[in-house]
Amino acid sequence: MKVAIAYFIVVLIWSTTPLAISWSGHIDWFFGIASRMLIAAIIILPIVIWFEKEPFSFKWLEVRVYLASSLGIFAGMSSIYYAAQTMPSGWISVLFGLTPILTAIIAHFFFTGFQFTSVKLVAITISFIGLVVMFLPKLLSDDIEFKNLALGIFFAILAVVFHALSTLLVKKYNHGIPNTHIVAASLWISSIALLIINPSYILQWHEMDTKAIGSIVYLGVIGSVLGYILFYYLLTKIDAVRVGLITLITPVIAVFLGYFLNNEPLTAMIGLGMFLVLTGLFIFELVGKKTTL
Repeated sequence: MKVAIAYFIVVLIWSTTPLAISWSGHIDWFFGIASRMLIAAIIILPIVIWFEKEPFSFKWLEVRVYLASSLGIFAGMSSIYYAAQTMPSGWISVLFGLTPILTAIIAHFFFTGFQFTSVKLVAITISFIGLVVMFLPKLLSDDIEFKNLALGIFFAILAVVFHALSTLLVKKYNHGIPNTHIVAASLWISSIALLIINPSYILQWHEMDTKAIGSIVYLGVIGSVLGYILFYYLLTKIDAVRVGLITLITPVIAVFLGYFLNNEPLTAMIGLGMFLVLTGLFIFELVGKKTTL
């Protein structure tokens, strides 16, 4: 598959994921993510058996890649699902747009091949100001709905950290492991972990409405299986920071999807904040050297 096509599909999937997460987890966020992971884990097994002739390897070199991938799926997605309870879906996408910056920061301090410049520091500052413009009015408001927004922002940023670290580790340690093997192993690791935490969630399907169930199925089949396979395919073709550039595109689409399909707020301050965040990200990605990871 050509890189451009895979890139386009991942953009579409990531643009619709925040809204689907909001719809799937509005009753129980844990059920939303746990059922999504379980569906994806079951769906991917016949795909691996049918398309991959190479057997699974459970040597340490492969297992550490599986665990690195699970960090982004289990820890990252759990954090983002929790955060989605506290804010509109489009805002989740904007926060996730910080992935290139946090990926570069982690790469700078813990890996090799990325150096900051004064321009990039200015770009980070612009994006931070954008977040302040976007979120501060709600953080200072007396609206009960937004009392937990600060906690939600923390978990959303934590999710981005997990995702960025996972991306860098997989990029560093992967030595030709099939993408489907990585996704299948990490989905099963994540599903088993979620089952251990709360096995009773599998009995709660009757409590979900049609839109929630449809969103869970979409996230499990398209968001997790197809999305992650293409994501790790891209990691083998282009550098990790450029993959993170996808999150520069998806927030705009996600915010408008939330506005038109989920009646989410879209004020002038939100628009200005989002513009500043994306401007900072654009400057950050436009100037400087690529990472060599």
